[in-house]
Amino acid sequence: MAVGGAAVSRGAGRVSRRLDRLSDRGFALLVSVPGLILVALVVLPPTLSVFGLSLFRIELAKDDLTPFVGLRNYLERLPADREVLDAIPRTLFFAAITTAVTLPLALVTALVLNRGFRGAGVFFMGLLMPWAISAIVAGIFWRFIFDTHFGIINGILIGLGVFEEPFNWLKETVQSVSIAIVAQSWRSVPLLAVLLLAALKTIPGTLYRAAKMDGATAWESFRYITLPAIRPTLLVVGVLQVIVGLQVFDLLYSLTNGGPGRDTYVLIYAIYDIAFTGLSFGYASAVTIVLFAIIVLCSLLLLVFQLRRRRTVGPTTDEEAELAAAAGRGSLRFASGPRARSLPAAGDDGTARRRRFAIPTGVGRVGFGTGVVVLFLFYIAPIAWLAIASLQPESAIQVQPPALTANLWLDGYVLIANDPRWAGSLAVSLQTALFTTLFVIVLAAPAAYSLARFDLPGKKTILAILIFVQMVPGIVMAIPVLRIFQILGLTDTVAALVIVNVAFWLPLIVWLMRNFFADVPVSLERAARIDGCSRLGTLFRVTIPAARPGMAAAAILMLIGTWNEFLFAVILGNQNAVTITRLITGIQNYPSPINQSPPPNLLASAAMVAVIPCLLLVVFFHRRIITGLTEGFVKG
Repeated sequence: MAVGGAAVSRGAGRVSRRLDRLSDRGFALLVSVPGLILVALVVLPPTLSVFGLSLFRIELAKDDLTPFVGLRNYLERLPADREVLDAIPRTLFFAAITTAVTLPLALVTALVLNRGFRGAGVFFMGLLMPWAISAIVAGIFWRFIFDTHFGIINGILIGLGVFEEPFNWLKETVQSVSIAIVAQSWRSVPLLAVLLLAALKTIPGTLYRAAKMDGATAWESFRYITLPAIRPTLLVVGVLQVIVGLQVFDLLYSLTNGGPGRDTYVLIYAIYDIAFTGLSFGYASAVTIVLFAIIVLCSLLLLVFQLRRRRTVGPTTDEEAELAAAAGRGSLRFASGPRARSLPAAGDDGTARRRRFAIPTGVGRVGFGTGVVVLFLFYIAPIAWLAIASLQPESAIQVQPPALTANLWLDGYVLIANDPRWAGSLAVSLQTALFTTLFVIVLAAPAAYSLARFDLPGKKTILAILIFVQMVPGIVMAIPVLRIFQILGLTDTVAALVIVNVAFWLPLIVWLMRNFFADVPVSLERAARIDGCSRLGTLFRVTIPAARPGMAAAAILMLIGTWNEFLFAVILGNQNAVTITRLITGIQNYPSPINQSPPPNLLASAAMVAVIPCLLLVVFFHRRIITGLTEGFVKG
């Protein structure tokens, strides 16, 4: 054993010495090759092949012919498809409204957190919980809340005397669309709020103190200091939310099922039906290209608008420097930027008016506390109600209003624990999440390190490709991936789920970890090399340990994201590789009699089982998650 160990040590030493002889560029290329090759071979071909598939007629439900049809899917079939054409404006409307609702709510939440208050840590955990819940389960949550027969909303309104009998919220268009918008905003606000909070933290406090000395109101401080400083981040998160809003599928699948009628039947839902229900892969690919074009167009329009605005207003760097200098002098009146000039000086008539309508300190504190409580309840109440309902007997929650009891009902959790289907699904989800996280971290770390430290040939192109792939909807990869895995015989296996999730996550994690490695001081690596440490030794003993907090945050993000993944799980899983999100969507998969809907308390128990692992990760690692979201996304 000693001889074998010595041989391994000598071999490792020879490899390390050879790596030390390489140039920086050669070393960077060598260590980044595995991750970049995987992106090139596993991610790009399916993404690009959907363009090729759109030029063929592939109707697997009718025949196995694949004739080349050119642009007929675009020029003939698409214009004649009324459902798809109607889904396009519906998709745009849904994305626009969800963004209009989510962005102000996220900004208010970020401003509340930036102010700081007792219990902010608990508020942070509550804020992150909706983000940690999969979209498919979130749809179940909100459907449960607005259910006609046992929904808590009907129970509250009947208890208050507003309604005399239960109201069917999901039957009418306005109500169902509104509920879908609220549910999607509930899931989207946490990410946007954390990103905006990171931007707010970069604003010097001296600016606010100087503004206060000049008699500026809170509104003026927000308008002339806060808003200009975070405007770039607002644009980024706005674009991000538009992209997310254009791709909403899981939530609508479980909340409204595209209804009532086709009123929530968005474009990505149509693609799913065409591809995986109708097995029309060629036409589905053409519609997918249309969705991707809409995403790119909306993103470009927002960016062009911002560029034009900058040209109109002028550069802000000098203004911000003047504001900072003025803040150092103790007054914003000396700054010459247009935004600074807009601040009324102390003693103006405006100041007198502000004093006349000043809000008393006590009233302001009560209002702030009330706002914190309302926001916290908005984020945590749906989860809390489902947890309560999962522990109540059926008779307690099927009456309006609910007649809750202290006698806890645990039969739902016992039934799920004793059902082999649930145990199998939990095992599949756990294996998929753990193996995906392990492989992505191992492959992404060297590539991210090389992109952060060295001037690789084509570095800008590689980074542009990583950004491009992140904008591509998952449904783009889903269609060719299914065909490829069918040919390879990998469908309905854990290996298939791991491969597709690694391909999906790898570009994003390379991008995030690149920012983590860039934050590690180069001086640490130089000191280690001077002390005789090899390149590999420096990487594994100095750089990676220094970037470990960011890498841990990326790993937690992947664990939650992979556990919650639905689209690939429902496409590739059937019997042997059914994840928890796939299992919970089929009513027949609940531990209940065949052809009967499960009792509401059992449904609540099933939903809680699906989300408890992610909620625990949020409770124990919320600081790491925030680090990953802020350092990775904002700096990128």
